[in-house]
Amino acid sequence: MGAGPAGEADALCLVLAGGVALGAYQAGVFEALQDAARRVSWIAGSSVGAINGSLIAGTPPEKRQDTLGAYWLRGSPWQAPPWAHSGGLRHAYNWLSVAQGRLLGSPRHVRAGGTHSLYDLQPTIDFLRREVDFGRLNGGEIRFTVAAVDIESGDPVYFDTGKGARIEIDHVLASCGFLPEFAPVEVGGQLLGDGGLAVNAPLEPVLDEQQHGAVLVADLFARDGRRPRGLEEALERKNALLFGNQTYSRLELYRKQWRRTGQPAPAVLYLSYRPVEHEAGPEAPFDFSRASAEDRWREGRLDAVEAVAALRASPPPGDVTVIRRKASC
Repeated sequence: MGAGPAGEADALCLVLAGGVALGAYQAGVFEALQDAARRVSWIAGSSVGAINGSLIAGTPPEKRQDTLGAYWLRGSPWQAPPWAHSGGLRHAYNWLSVAQGRLLGSPRHVRAGGTHSLYDLQPTIDFLRREVDFGRLNGGEIRFTVAAVDIESGDPVYFDTGKGARIEIDHVLASCGFLPEFAPVEVGGQLLGDGGLAVNAPLEPVLDEQQHGAVLVADLFARDGRRPRGLEEALERKNALLFGNQTYSRLELYRKQWRRTGQPAPAVLYLSYRPVEHEAGPEAPFDFSRASAEDRWREGRLDAVEAVAALRASPPPGDVTVIRRKASC
């Protein structure tokens, strides 16, 4: 269950949104929370957020950072050469990494040429089978919720260990079925696809139930950003607005409801990845290079450090605190 009102002040609920390779940001967020001894009691994840959530909930506390690091930082052989670490050269390198990801996949993450999709997740499946203890994941130490979408009805579908569901690899893969890049998965007679098709950040299971403590939302698309300076930046902003506003508008609905009704509510902290200067525009989610993963991990860690400081200041229940700092590079 969620964090208790007394004696568990350091526990919080973590909502992890989707965004393919941008998910390294969430690994940095979790590292900062763990280093600050902020115990996570509930994770709700969609798409890559479900992958990150399973890597956290399905491994012992002392192995979590290393497991996330093995997936994100040691999962790609593509590293920027010393002469391509900044400016235009780095931007070009990131686009080259995107081309590699799109044409060849990434050895730890995705493979090009799925049966009914452009890619499949066999490298991720192999990693999950090797590293995740699904007995631990379903054991209740961390409550875990996975969001998917029924491809036929369009309805969100949630699997929640706190409500008796048992989550296995197929549930996580179903949450990643973003058509047409990744295939949907049939689970219990339903054909299920990526949670991002309806609920990229699965807020509802947590906010409908949580009445105290804190909820931290780690989005991978920032709804706020500068004016586009060309076609590439315009496409990047379009994606960020579509997904970032999907999340933030739902948070605003909850905030208004809590204010109107006066019902007990948690404090909500909203973090979102703001692309660093040299990202590959709208194709950044398919840049799996280690250099980009390190950038995103660092940004997530720095944002979460600010979030921890905000938590220490006791943000008001029923309000949404936006953590927004300037990207460090």
